[in-house]
Amino acid sequence: MSTMKITARIVFGKTMSAAFSGMLFLLSLSYSLSVSAMIEMGDEQLSKVTGQALLQMNKVIGDDLDNGTQGVTFYTAGLDALLDLNLNIEKLQLGCGGVNGVGCDLDIDNFSLGCITNSSGNCITLSPAPGTNQKVGAVNEGPQAGMEDFSIERPFFQFAIKNDDTKTLREVVGIRLGGENVSGPLSFGSLNSFSGYLNGEADVFLRGETDVAATCTSPDTCPNAGGRTRYSDASAFLGLNDGNVLNLGIYRIFYRNLTIDYGGQSRENIAAEVFGNRVTQVPIEGLALADLVDDVVDDVSINRICALTIFGSCSFIIGDGLANALLPLLKGGVGDYIKGQLANGLNITPGELNDYVLPYNLKNIHQLDVATELFGLSFQKESIRYPGYKRAMAAGWSMYAPDAFNLVIDDKVSNFVQGIAGSSNARDGNIVGLPAPYRNCWGSARFC
Repeated sequence: MSTMKITARIVFGKTMSAAFSGMLFLLSLSYSLSVSAMIEMGDEQLSKVTGQALLQMNKVIGDDLDNGTQGVTFYTAGLDALLDLNLNIEKLQLGCGGVNGVGCDLDIDNFSLGCITNSSGNCITLSPAPGTNQKVGAVNEGPQAGMEDFSIERPFFQFAIKNDDTKTLREVVGIRLGGENVSGPLSFGSLNSFSGYLNGEADVFLRGETDVAATCTSPDTCPNAGGRTRYSDASAFLGLNDGNVLNLGIYRIFYRNLTIDYGGQSRENIAAEVFGNRVTQVPIEGLALADLVDDVVDDVSINRICALTIFGSCSFIIGDGLANALLPLLKGGVGDYIKGQLANGLNITPGELNDYVLPYNLKNIHQLDVATELFGLSFQKESIRYPGYKRAMAAGWSMYAPDAFNLVIDDKVSNFVQGIAGSSNARDGNIVGLPAPYRNCWGSARFC
């Protein structure tokens, strides 16, 4: 018998308490199935029918899992069904107050399961919210042609039982809602507080540039740089301090009298992982910012250069041979300056750049793409590590969403340096914005 399909269009309009919202969500799974009158079947008809049970049951002893769940037995009760959800909640708050004190374990504004798609089947995003650093989504235009559901295949309840072999001490210490396979788009307007486990990847793409002035357009642009570039038509300006690069007696070369080229660099598949109770930031480790600067600087070449005579005039354009001889001096100065700028912007020393852990605010993450058998929503009396989980879920409400997001930093080297050195955005957790939430226009709570 094929898996039964259950389609639910669920709209929760206002703020819900933990118990009430959880009850509605769980009950929707159990009672979304249409019921019709039973029809009697004869023996001949029954002999031609094969099938399997709608209800699926399973038991796993934690000691057999070797993942830190000793002493806990997990009972699973599920449906052999496919649950397709399109759900909007204006304010989702779970686990408020209680054992974890003031605040909520999960606090999400404009929570959606599912999205509206265009004719190509891609999710359509909302326009960036005013006053935020949200980016325009990959697909934010086009007619609404359909929708993509958030699907749960073989949904189940999993009960964590402690002291299962002792009748007098047996107790339920956790309940998890999940599925054998969970997939689909999930989005939120603002993830204010998160409990559980969420991970993804961070990718940094620094784009190369040509004809970049080493100093500034004018002293007013960066007064501490101490030098206006000779080449005001340069494509970008690093803002280096002016200085004497080389003194040949008759000819002298200064930073303000040259422009440089450099290629791009990237850091891909950097792990970004957050877990715990009521967290608001994800730490991004492994950027190795000092090494990243060195890789960029190693690729530097001189584009335009002017050698001043003892009379102060730029009498000739220096040849390739002498320009190449200047590169080691130039690279050292450029590299040290960029590292110093980055360190100042992050309130650390240049020697700490490689080990710097970049904070990133969860409020900037608006889209999750789920495709896993481990996604789940749970609440537990004590710390519980459910089967297959990488981390234990803390007491209270938790969400488990592995491999669900991608943080991309994609910009020119000059913008990247100035963005960190010229503001507190990076150290405050806002180095870059991510695409706006998905559009989802079903029901009375319409995120359109």
